[in-house]
Amino acid sequence: FFERNQMSEGAVRVAVRVRPMNSREVERNSKCVVQMKNNQTWIFDPKHPESEEHCKKFTFDHSYWSFDEKDAHFTSQEQVFHDLGEDVVKAAFTGFNACVFAYGQTGAGKSYSMMGYGDAVGLIPRICEALFERAANQGADDTTFTATVSYLEIYNENVRDLLTDSEAKKTAHLRVREHPQQGPYVEGLSVHDVTDFNSIEQLMELGNSKRTTAKTGMNDTSSRSHSLFTIVFTQASMVNGVPSEKISKINLVDLAGSERSSSTGATGDRLREGSNINKSLTTLGLVISGLAERSAAQSQKKKAPFIPYRDSVLTYLLKESLGGNSKTIMLAAISPADINYGETLSTLHYANRAKNIVNKPIVNEDPNVRLIKELREEIARLRLLMGGEEAIAKAQAAYDEAQRKISSATTEEEKAAAEKEVADAEKALSAAKSGSEGLQAQIAQSEKMVNALTSTWQDKWKNQTRILEDRQLALKEQGRALHVESEHPHLVSLSLDDPLATGVVMYYLHEGETRLGRPNTDPLPDIEIQGDGVEDQQCTIDYDGVEKVVLKPIAMTCYVDGEQVTEERELNQGETLQLGDHNVFRFLHPKQVAKMKASGQQQPKKSMLGKKSSLLLKSDAADQRLEELERLHKEREEKAREQQHLHEEEEHRRATLEEELRTQAEKEKAELAARLAQLEEMVRKKDEQMLSLQQQTEEQRQREAELRHLADLREQELKKKEELEMKAAETARLVEEERKRREELEMLAAEERQRAADMMAASEEERRKLDEKYRQETEERLREREEAFKRQAEEEANLRLQQSNEAHAKELEERERLKAQAEQHAAEAQKRLQEEALKRQQAEAQQSGTTRPTFDSVWSISIPKAHTRGSEGNAYLVYEVHIGLHGDKWKIHRRYSEFDALHKKLKQEIPQAAQFVKFPGKKLWPDKAFLAKRREGLEQYLNEVIKAAHDLNLPPLADTNRERLMEDLPFFRPGEALMMRP
Repeated sequence: FFERNQMSEGAVRVAVRVRPMNSREVERNSKCVVQMKNNQTWIFDPKHPESEEHCKKFTFDHSYWSFDEKDAHFTSQEQVFHDLGEDVVKAAFTGFNACVFAYGQTGAGKSYSMMGYGDAVGLIPRICEALFERAANQGADDTTFTATVSYLEIYNENVRDLLTDSEAKKTAHLRVREHPQQGPYVEGLSVHDVTDFNSIEQLMELGNSKRTTAKTGMNDTSSRSHSLFTIVFTQASMVNGVPSEKISKINLVDLAGSERSSSTGATGDRLREGSNINKSLTTLGLVISGLAERSAAQSQKKKAPFIPYRDSVLTYLLKESLGGNSKTIMLAAISPADINYGETLSTLHYANRAKNIVNKPIVNEDPNVRLIKELREEIARLRLLMGGEEAIAKAQAAYDEAQRKISSATTEEEKAAAEKEVADAEKALSAAKSGSEGLQAQIAQSEKMVNALTSTWQDKWKNQTRILEDRQLALKEQGRALHVESEHPHLVSLSLDDPLATGVVMYYLHEGETRLGRPNTDPLPDIEIQGDGVEDQQCTIDYDGVEKVVLKPIAMTCYVDGEQVTEERELNQGETLQLGDHNVFRFLHPKQVAKMKASGQQQPKKSMLGKKSSLLLKSDAADQRLEELERLHKEREEKAREQQHLHEEEEHRRATLEEELRTQAEKEKAELAARLAQLEEMVRKKDEQMLSLQQQTEEQRQREAELRHLADLREQELKKKEELEMKAAETARLVEEERKRREELEMLAAEERQRAADMMAASEEERRKLDEKYRQETEERLREREEAFKRQAEEEANLRLQQSNEAHAKELEERERLKAQAEQHAAEAQKRLQEEALKRQQAEAQQSGTTRPTFDSVWSISIPKAHTRGSEGNAYLVYEVHIGLHGDKWKIHRRYSEFDALHKKLKQEIPQAAQFVKFPGKKLWPDKAFLAKRREGLEQYLNEVIKAAHDLNLPPLADTNRERLMEDLPFFRPGEALMMRP
């Protein structure tokens, strides 16, 4: 633990705490499967409680054994605070942000560790009490401490304020926004000043009473929301004449427990709450895994992964605490019972990842205080430069030492720091050698700026302290009302309807419209008033932000100085406003008073409450109250004059400081102008070079365009040449056909002439025979020509059909080849993913000191034979499956359709394991050979899919036992086929 903190002070500290058995676990005769020794935590598999091979070991910063108070190494609430809480208090006084969050399943003891129960006070109250005790002990050191508190819960991904008094605002959902410097915050969240532990304890009890809890099957008082208790602790003091202001933000988080609906028996609202809780905790797990990977990537100089902070309100609000400027502690609460083995193991894996996160906490100081320190260091350096030969010798020694550091640097960070130190030492050496001319003036100017900044800072803290003291006095003397001086217009309530009222309540009028009316109305009023004669929307008051304040009545019971007001009316200093029958206010406007005093005007004297309201002030108590109000008004005027005097002095100091800063800025501006001129000259030269390159690029582009144009012309010429060649070939074919037709015509003409000659020489009978012979020969030639044309057409059609079939066959063959190639690539990719996942899990197991058992050592699956069931007309086949898991062996009988249903379910739940495993196909009329081959295929499928799930650590087939397997997958329950059961 100490070695790990020395290597990285920002590493998240992780503690694990095991609680005693609860009544539910005792009733079920649960056994303890968790053991702890020093900072190691061991968890045993319930099926093999004595086997170290099935034992998983984890090492954390702290392992707290709170199982039995009689044990020698029992850890109490005091010990947890001593180890964790005191470090939070120390970080707060040092100026670091801090965070403590408790994680675990529902009923694991998170709220007990954080808040406590009865006399066993938890971490949050102990940290708060220790803060104020240490502040009280250091109060004599002239150190001023302030603290503010806020308390919220995240219920169903909505933020609620647990410290609000308004009934209507208790269920209001607040919005989460992000400040560019301060990070995420909750808009509209109430912030309360606290001065001692009693006040913070009251706020804590108020918030705890409003938290959302409910009874579930695992916990009678289960937290149904995440709670975030935030303390902003500020301390200011003067150390050796130098101001010191440190701010620490402490987040104390009690997370809702992760849960399974099957274990808690949740339905309805409880089920929806559990779903939102698991969603936010899943996002928290992803953020923790991403931060652990980012820390590893930074050490190995790899690309950092994306962190999904915004996926959940919880992680968004804890962005700085989980992976930024904070010292963070995680407390993992676990159950010792064997029935919660899966949840406990998941929590330990969760915590094991969190310890790899490395944050970068820094001391939170005021920027002006940091500037004062830097000026002090500059003055010391300048005075060192005025030391003559001794200063030169010291500067030379510092320069030599810096040179040695460069030669001995081993990392880039050390080398960069050494180079910066060499540059500073070289500058100091050259300045020492050149003499001390002008150094005295620089020292005087720097000291003057330091004195001005220190005076401004002291005045700021004095004013803040005085305001806080006034507020504390008002809280003591006047209950919940505040008596604070204000420069804005406001209403002072005279509380005439409450004879026991002893305080003065002030209502500030903000710029714009302020609504007055009854509470719990829509829209909600800005100022809530009650009593007879008060309407839901009584009136509005508009303030322009400068001086003018206008009353706009809505109800008829609005009076100013006793006169009823039905139209808009401007309010003036000292007027009395009555709303309803008993709500009376005095309107005070400090800006109008200051304007009248500056012009010398006197406000006309008038009745304190006017005509109508004076009827309400005839009692002695009311007269005393008016005298008290007049006295308080005079005191406020005196304080206002004092504030004005202080403001004028502060303005004078500010003007002097601004003049000095302006002179310094002008000097720096001149230096920057010279540097800017040099940069502009360099930029001009670069522009000329770029212009030259652009011209060359443009010329090259033009040449390329010309070449492309020539290539296009050449391609067009080639196309024309090809077209001409095709036309010439077509013309030659037509000429040849024409020649053949002419030859045939000439042959027919010669035959006709021969026939005519024969006819002339022959007799009538012979002419008839010759005519018949020529007719037959002519028909024969025509028939032969038609048959030749038909054969040619059929040959051409067959040739085209053959070519089309060949092209289609090639296309189908190419598709089959591409499909087979894609399936091969997908199988190879899936195999690589499984191998990478297995290697990553093995690496994580080696890193955490645990080793996952192999598939063959856990599972054994075989289908040795099949049985025929049913009658001849309705016969079906049932496969006998032999299963072995962690040494337990049983057999089941299942039909092919049940194997198919299991395959579909696994593809939905664990697609990364089942999607790429081949499932045996189905055949309509199977023979014996096919059935034997299918039995082997089903056996191979079960072994491959379970092995893939085991290697990838995917539930419900990984890290399970016989009972959980049968509960999650009924397919593995022993007995006959499930479809045969009623």
